Amino acid sequence: MFRLLRYFSIASLISMVLAAIVLGTLHQLFEKSHLLRFGESRNIALAQAFSTNNWPHFRSFAKTAKLLDADTLRLQPDIAGLDKSVREAVRNTPTLRVRIFQLDGRTLFSTDAAQIGANTGRSAGFLSARTGQPQSELAHYDTFSTFDGELVNRNVLASYIPLRSSADAPIEGVMVIYTDVTELQASDKGEEYLVTLSVVAVLAVLYGILLFIMKHADSVLRKQYEKQHRIEQSLRHLTTHDALTNLPNRLLLLDRIKQSLVSAERHNNLLAVASIDLDNFQNINNSLGHEIGDQVLQTMAQRLSQCLREGDTIARVGSDEFVVSLPDIHSNVNLFQIAKKMLGAISLPIGSEGRELHLTASIGIALYPEHGRDAETLIRKADMAMHSAKRLGRNRHQMFVEHMNEQAQQQVQLEDEMWRALKNNEFVLYYQPVIDLNSGAIVGAEALLRWPNAHGDWLAPSEFIPLSEKCGLIVPLSEWVISEACAQLQTWREKGLGLSDFTMAINMSSHHFATAGLATMIAGVIEQAQIDPGLLHLEITEGMLMGKNESILAHIEGLKRIGIKLSLDDFGTGYSSLGYLRHFPIDLLKIDRTFVQDLPDNADNAAIMTTIIALANSLNLGVVAKGVETDAQASFLRQLGCHQAQGFLFSRPLPPDEFLSLVLEKRDMLITQSLIQLHLPQ
Repeated sequence: MFRLLRYFSIASLISMVLAAIVLGTLHQLFEKSHLLRFGESRNIALAQAFSTNNWPHFRSFAKTAKLLDADTLRLQPDIAGLDKSVREAVRNTPTLRVRIFQLDGRTLFSTDAAQIGANTGRSAGFLSARTGQPQSELAHYDTFSTFDGELVNRNVLASYIPLRSSADAPIEGVMVIYTDVTELQASDKGEEYLVTLSVVAVLAVLYGILLFIMKHADSVLRKQYEKQHRIEQSLRHLTTHDALTNLPNRLLLLDRIKQSLVSAERHNNLLAVASIDLDNFQNINNSLGHEIGDQVLQTMAQRLSQCLREGDTIARVGSDEFVVSLPDIHSNVNLFQIAKKMLGAISLPIGSEGRELHLTASIGIALYPEHGRDAETLIRKADMAMHSAKRLGRNRHQMFVEHMNEQAQQQVQLEDEMWRALKNNEFVLYYQPVIDLNSGAIVGAEALLRWPNAHGDWLAPSEFIPLSEKCGLIVPLSEWVISEACAQLQTWREKGLGLSDFTMAINMSSHHFATAGLATMIAGVIEQAQIDPGLLHLEITEGMLMGKNESILAHIEGLKRIGIKLSLDDFGTGYSSLGYLRHFPIDLLKIDRTFVQDLPDNADNAAIMTTIIALANSLNLGVVAKGVETDAQASFLRQLGCHQAQGFLFSRPLPPDEFLSLVLEKRDMLITQSLIQLHLPQ
């Protein structure tokens, strides 16, 4: 930072010293000039008075003196007269000596007799005065001869003045008057000191005022600099850290891994990269809302950070995905201990709004140099290993092996084929009948997606639906399913086969409830197919209803306004909270097959089914049992008051034409049974 106050103080001090020196020097020059002018004007006045009053008496002597030698000249009576006249002229003045030169430079007279007759008139002052221009010179003498003897340490002003009887008369000589200005200069020195002191005092006061201003300015600038510095630090922090968890982001992680790789290569050490993904975290966002989800992520970030060693780096690189850099790994055992520690920290329950949330995670690990020698490769392969851990059942760690790379490539290829299949209308819908347990009639169908891919293989939904959710295909794919199922329902109804009340059930992904315009899209499909909205049953999961996700609530309310019915699919396998049944507009419960199997022999399942069906009937909810495979199961469910069922006992999922044939066959069979019963004797 530029230190304004320091530089101002230094600059001001230097300026004050320079100003004092310059002003002192200027004042000294001014005083000297003033002294020269003042002394010279006074000496000129003395010389003019002497020229007018005394010199005419010695003019003739001056002419004859040119012919006399120095010794003879000193003995002339006129010399004594001149001496007397000069002393009279300079009485009561600070004049120390007087000297008169002839125009040829010879000394005609001097109050110092030893100088009479000497030819020394070649000074600049003499030459100037001889031309008519008076000139003065100031000099210091250690000893100086005067009228009254010798003086020591004196400042003397010597004025060279033209000697003539009048201003217009010719110059007849040069008169030099030596004046003592020692006391006058001392007085000037005192004045100079006072002036300098005054100037310094004024400058000091000015400095004090400016210093106060500069202190304030420096304080303001310092605060602005610190504020700007904090902003810059904050911006730098934001570019390298995750805003939610304050962990390093991908950019900083890559830099840290690159630095660790240099060290690992230099010291021949191992380095591990671990990719951590929270299992089923999307359920928390969908059911409890993103605010709770954010709190969970912050808690997980703190827990994972506490599991690491000094020098390790953990970064958040996705919604619920973290990547850890682990340098200086000595063995796989050491690495797996860290992985288990992280899994244990994640599995600890999290308290949120009076409930406990339990999460697990899948961890994939890649090692340098075995699995890669650069940061991007290690992260990519750790991510592959993480997805492999998920496929193996989640809540585990998995080391990368080479076949995972092949699986990833196959996954990319499968994703590309799915998009192409949707574009080329290669997906098909199969329909499984929904049976009324009281009448035995087929009253509806559940639309189930199937895919005969380009290789001639039929892929089950479990093989491609999770990938479609991950790659973003699920939303357009769901829209296609809804449109196709509604169109098929209308086709059956148009045949006039008594299917006017036939219902169509369609599974909905939670991803679709995260997009805007769901109700509008479905309303458009219903209008185009010209079917009754009440015949469309959209199946949602328990997890989507947990919490108070405003987006999901808004979608549900929009669907109910249209008149669509909502089924709660796989009831009992989610969070097992029954309170939301009173708060959400659910029309049907679809009981998961896990509770149907082993009926009626399994007492636990029988008790659960009895409770669920009784609860549903008390809430005026329809009940559909899934996975019915035996007559005993169907009979037991009918006795409990279950309304409808579906399963292999009645039919496997069928293509549209076969399904219609089954419906007609079942209808004809029921009609025949009714006629037989009518003709039986009572």
